[in-house]
Amino acid sequence: MLLGGGIVAGTYLRVTRGGFGKRWRVCFFLLAIAGIALAFRLMAIRYLESPTERAYGVPFVIAGGLLEHGRWADGGVGLYMPLPFFADIAFGVAVCMAPLAILTFLRPHIARL
Repeated sequence: MLLGGGIVAGTYLRVTRGGFGKRWRVCFFLLAIAGIALAFRLMAIRYLESPTERAYGVPFVIAGGLLEHGRWADGGVGLYMPLPFFADIAFGVAVCMAPLAILTFLRPHIARL
C-alpha cells in the first residue's frame, strides 16, 4: 500500500507543482478512476486454490470459499479484510498511474537534451 500510495502522491505532486498543464491533471484523475475500476475488476476474479477451496481477489485475497456438502460457503477472510481491499485499490491505481509517473519524472530530463 505504501508503494502504491507513494507512486500516486509523487505523481500528483509533480503534476500539480511541476508546471504541467491542465491536460496532465485531467489525465491524472482519469488514470486514477481507471485504476479504481481495475482494482474492483481484479477483486472480482475467482479462482480455485484446491478442489474444495476458492479465493476472490488478485493480487491480494479479499474473500474465500469452502466446499461443504456439495455447496460453496463463501465469506470474508477475517477481521483484517479491509487491508487486502485497500492494498488491491492501491495496486490498481499504481499500475494505471505508472506510465504517467514515468513521463512526469522523465519530462524535465528530456527537455534538457
